[in-house]
Amino acid sequence: MYKSSVTLTFLLSSLFSLGTPSPVSTAANAHQKRAEYVRGISSLEVKRSENGPVITENFPDPSIIKVGSTWWAFATESAGTGINIPMASSTDFETWTIASQDALPTTPPWINMTAQALWAPDANQLDDGTFVLYFSAAVNNNSAHHCVGAATSKNVNGPYVAQSDPLFCPLEQGGAIDPAGFKDWQVKGNWTAVNGNWNYNRATKYSNNNNNSWTNASWSQGGLGGQRYVTYKVDGNSLGNGDLPGYGNCGNTVSPIVPTPIILQAVAADGVTIQGSAVTILNNNGLSDSGVVEAPSLVKSAGGEYVLFFSNGCYDTANYTVNYATSSSVSGPYTRNGPLFQTGTDGLYAPGGADVLWDAQHMVFHADYPYQNATNRALYTAIIDIQGDKVTA
Repeated sequence: MYKSSVTLTFLLSSLFSLGTPSPVSTAANAHQKRAEYVRGISSLEVKRSENGPVITENFPDPSIIKVGSTWWAFATESAGTGINIPMASSTDFETWTIASQDALPTTPPWINMTAQALWAPDANQLDDGTFVLYFSAAVNNNSAHHCVGAATSKNVNGPYVAQSDPLFCPLEQGGAIDPAGFKDWQVKGNWTAVNGNWNYNRATKYSNNNNNSWTNASWSQGGLGGQRYVTYKVDGNSLGNGDLPGYGNCGNTVSPIVPTPIILQAVAADGVTIQGSAVTILNNNGLSDSGVVEAPSLVKSAGGEYVLFFSNGCYDTANYTVNYATSSSVSGPYTRNGPLFQTGTDGLYAPGGADVLWDAQHMVFHADYPYQNATNRALYTAIIDIQGDKVTA
């Protein structure tokens, strides 16, 4: 758990505010579960919403899903474990146990298994109750490049059965990595009655519970209906022209810098049938991004704002971040408003690879552990709050 000191002024103001809470603050605290609290008057320390490492072993590029009362996280393959796609579970979002089974025990023929490069899996529950798992893997004809695949299962923890062919494979542009599912859930209930500030308690008061995705239990994973999408990164830096000193080993800081667009692709209710044309929703800003944007995770806030979380910079440097951009439309344009976490935030080093549950509150991400050790990226969690185009944790 990372902690940061606070000033005496903050402590005193906090103590004076511990009287009778206002109804608004009570509702927000109950829903967001993220109030800071003073821990030890003498130590002057405060607990923040980010927590970790909750798994100290290598667990990079995590994704998150909740089924029933259990949280599940999936991660990039770790060399030497014999597990293609590792998983971990938790019943409280705090204590995590790594599963012994492999989510994808059998791989499709297009994957180059000698490369040990199954990256960034992302599990999603479909409206029929089954699951689709997106992942990226090195291809047989060129292990330097990846494509995105998909696999399905009746159970969240698998075993998943992969499709025989990749879902996205733009090898001429460098390949594709970091897939993540998103469902543009239908806004239900009269949230405009509270000026768009729609938390659980206010939704209960102002909305019909049977027509409200935040209060009707049957609306799990964002509720029935709504357009599904997959976001992913075109891995242009795998075609890059090399690295300048101090920018890491991602291969795309020598001019000309190659695009690494984040793509939004509509899919059918089955999660794998392509619908319409893909849209680019973000790209790297050249050297200021170390030639890289990646790890997209798209959510929709209670007020209807689209928030695209992503990482920029090279993963093995202090420049790597958990960043975000916002838009009033799912297809953009997206305006950058982050970062949310960066090196130095509460002692983190190279935080990135974040994923956020559909509720737009529960986040998982990785960071180097021990400090400045990119060969071991541990799992961290956070409770975030989205208000308009601003995200806090």
